[in-house]
Amino acid sequence: MMFSPKKLVLIASLPLLLPLTATAQDGFNHQMDDPFKVYLGGFWAEVDTTININGEIVPPGPPISIEDQLGVEDSKGAAWGGIRWRISQRNTLEFEGFSLNRDGGESGTFTPPLQVGDTFIESGSVATAFDTGVNRLTWGFSLMRSERSDLQVKAGLHIASLNLGLQLSGNVCDLTTIPTTPPGCPAATTGAEQEEVTAPLPHFGLSYAYAISPTVALNLQAIGFALEIDSIDGSIIEADADLSWQPFRNFGGGIGIRYFNANVKSKGSELDGEFDFEYFGPVVFVQATF
Repeated sequence: MMFSPKKLVLIASLPLLLPLTATAQDGFNHQMDDPFKVYLGGFWAEVDTTININGEIVPPGPPISIEDQLGVEDSKGAAWGGIRWRISQRNTLEFEGFSLNRDGGESGTFTPPLQVGDTFIESGSVATAFDTGVNRLTWGFSLMRSERSDLQVKAGLHIASLNLGLQLSGNVCDLTTIPTTPPGCPAATTGAEQEEVTAPLPHFGLSYAYAISPTVALNLQAIGFALEIDSIDGSIIEADADLSWQPFRNFGGGIGIRYFNANVKSKGSELDGEFDFEYFGPVVFVQATF
């Protein structure tokens, strides 16, 4: 078989062309194109929580501020993380979760008396444990996608788990005491209250990612929804903004900010009352793409 000089030059140059072809396939920014992204970090949340637990007999009282009235920390760091799988050029699946556990306490005279269900405390002390977990599974579909940008519509499910434990001591009224309601609650009485609820809440929204440079990317997201399911009436709002820098092929990190609000009302389930949980604060994270 005879080869012309042009064919010989082309064959000889193939080893040089292959790396150029592979680089072009990698795209402008690896964060935008790699099938998998894993991230882990921490956020420092300013938290605002109110709760209203209804009793079986006594009419419900005003909402209680977990931070202001019960002495639970209103600012605390927590670990969070997640994984994103780019199933195809237009479809992604992402899981993200965090857990925030806080303790606190308050003592003195409560004006007006604190009401938790059918229990009142006029004066004394309240020891509080409040554990919160939020997990999110989200599917994204790219409406417009290019080498440097990706606009997606989002749909998925938030699962918010809220657990509140109260230990009351001092002047406490309940259905077993005389009187059953303030004023004049008997002294040296202790009581405990435990309430928890797990609320699966669907969400919809939009996200936008933009590659500022081959190593820097901006990610924005806003999701939310309100829905009544059986005995649970809930709503969520989440807004995220991240700036990530990946100087190495597979590893990098970033900073961002998070806002989240969940309101859950429930009747006839583990919780008979209302939770309103809100946090806002900065995040720092490391990530790997591959």
